[in-house]
Amino acid sequence: MEDKLKRCFEGEGNLPPRLIRKKPDMDTVEAHLHKAETNSAVMDVMFQNKFFDWTIVAAYYSMYHATLSALWLIGIDARSHECAVLAFERFYAKKGKVESKYLEYLQRAKELSEKYSETLEQVRTLRVKASYGLGEIHSTDAAFSRTQAREFISEIRNIVNEAKGLG
Repeated sequence: MEDKLKRCFEGEGNLPPRLIRKKPDMDTVEAHLHKAETNSAVMDVMFQNKFFDWTIVAAYYSMYHATLSALWLIGIDARSHECAVLAFERFYAKKGKVESKYLEYLQRAKELSEKYSETLEQVRTLRVKASYGLGEIHSTDAAFSRTQAREFISEIRNIVNEAKGLG
């Protein structure tokens, strides 16, 4: 993990750095947290309307923006999903600032989102198969993602509030 994290900070080959140290910025922290909360609201609408694939996608993006918020709190601008997760693991989960289950939530949400994004790509390119041959996306995966996203965002909100002296 340390080698991957180092490459995220330094860049490699033709890739520029994907984690950039900056001065912590509370406006950006709050903006990403607001985006996380907005995505969470979208997640709820998708779930209520039984769009379970989009529930999972919105759950992941709500958690991703909460992660970006947490990283900006410590002065890290993440420019890739993989690097953001690595940095969150290193600077929050491994330091005991959040329980390791929150890292697991983020990784699980990413996996589910990618799984269903692949399905969506198949829908785009294989329209007939999409209409008749795709398996059902179960509400249990969507409900699981939704619960984890809510808890994850709440935990990041607590960290932000504590940093602001509110918590």
